[in-house]
Amino acid sequence: MISFIVGYIICINLISYLFLWLNVRTNYIKMNKKWIDTIYLALSILGGFVGVIVAAEMFNYGKNEKIFKRWIPLVIFIEVCLVLYVVYKMRI
Repeated sequence: MISFIVGYIICINLISYLFLWLNVRTNYIKMNKKWIDTIYLALSILGGFVGVIVAAEMFNYGKNEKIFKRWIPLVIFIEVCLVLYVVYKMRI
């Protein structure tokens, strides 16, 4: 079960990183800016916040935008609290 969770987190972070890379380095994705930010937020909620943050820092993408200053840190905080709660309840 743990190997599945680790594999899932690695895959979703890789997908998040590649999506941001495709958006910044290539002009392959032609979407509205709000849709792209919504996709980044959805990927972060699914567990890919590390990939989104690392790619945004590497490619200097949207550092001053509201999604990277407010929403993604909030998602990270909520997910860390959930993980700590589950670990506490399972006593791992």
